[in-house]
Amino acid sequence: MTMFSLAKAVGDILAPEFVVISVFPAGQAPHELTLSLELEDEISVTARIGCDANNNPAALQWLQRKYAREVASIAYLENAIPSVPVPYVIQVDQNTTNPVQGPYVMVEDPLGEQLQTAVADLDMSQKEFMTANIAESLAGIYRHMLSSPSSPPLKFGAITGTDARGAPIIGPISRSWLHSSSASRPEGPFSDIKQFLSNELTQLARVAQDDEAIASNPQAAEAIRSLLRRLNDLLPAITPLNDPAMLRPALSYSDLRDQSLFILEDGALGGMAGLEATVLPACLAAAWPAFLRRDGIYSKNYRNPKEPWRPTLPDNEVAHLRDVFIRAAAKVEPSFPVALQKGERLRQMLEFMNASNWEGLRRWESDVRKELSGGRP
Repeated sequence: MTMFSLAKAVGDILAPEFVVISVFPAGQAPHELTLSLELEDEISVTARIGCDANNNPAALQWLQRKYAREVASIAYLENAIPSVPVPYVIQVDQNTTNPVQGPYVMVEDPLGEQLQTAVADLDMSQKEFMTANIAESLAGIYRHMLSSPSSPPLKFGAITGTDARGAPIIGPISRSWLHSSSASRPEGPFSDIKQFLSNELTQLARVAQDDEAIASNPQAAEAIRSLLRRLNDLLPAITPLNDPAMLRPALSYSDLRDQSLFILEDGALGGMAGLEATVLPACLAAAWPAFLRRDGIYSKNYRNPKEPWRPTLPDNEVAHLRDVFIRAAAKVEPSFPVALQKGERLRQMLEFMNASNWEGLRRWESDVRKELSGGRP
């Protein structure tokens, strides 16, 4: 569809409840287009549409699952933790027999500006307030399931709905349809952390198999297989298997990038975009927001040179605000900072794996082994 016909189709979907004033392209991924909509009464909306999904069944299935998980997450958090500023879902459709000819989800934009833009106008006291506000929200999400454990215990996976009692229904975590050998293999839910981590390594092996540059080069393929074996051997040393508190199911917000956190003029958290909640082991559910990161994939030692990253804040401010974050999170849930520390290396490893950053992962694995052995190679 042309942009003109797509804009008209979006208007047809929202009419007569909403009147579309303008439509602008805001981003594009394979088989998914993001539009920025301005409606009457100064309402801003982000629409994500599965474009041309009819021609790719795997893409259609993945998009349908993705949108369903996001809407289920928003609905659950809205009811279970009202203090979390989740976006309002205006329209969602899983089908292709609609005016845009594909699945779509439309949500009202959060209040405020994206964090990387907003911080330029904040003084240090406002940055401290912003950091504490984000910490309180994330620790509140994390604490929710710890304070009300279910019986039997929840498995690890994505929230796909709620049951008659309002409890979350846990379903599989789906990978990108781009990895063809994984597209038809929904993952989970998982009963324990070992099962979850084993699946992560299996999925990474499949990603390597689907990478033609690796699969067609026997030396590169063997190097990846060797790396995967070393990572598997490393897991017991970086996983807190002897601490049951770190293995409990906890709720996690999956997108902590600067562009997904919206900040008000006074520094308060105005909203979270791209919301998808998952249930993970506590040591993985606790996480730092990206603007406070200098470790793992955010470290200059491991970053992919093809994906330049410019820090939002200077290093000296980050060091101070990390302390602010820890103190604020601990007031809401004392185990949150503990989980941050005990799961740090494991979270780093999984981030490298999910990004398929092979070179960064190789160097990270080598450095971690040296640290664990007291500097010995």
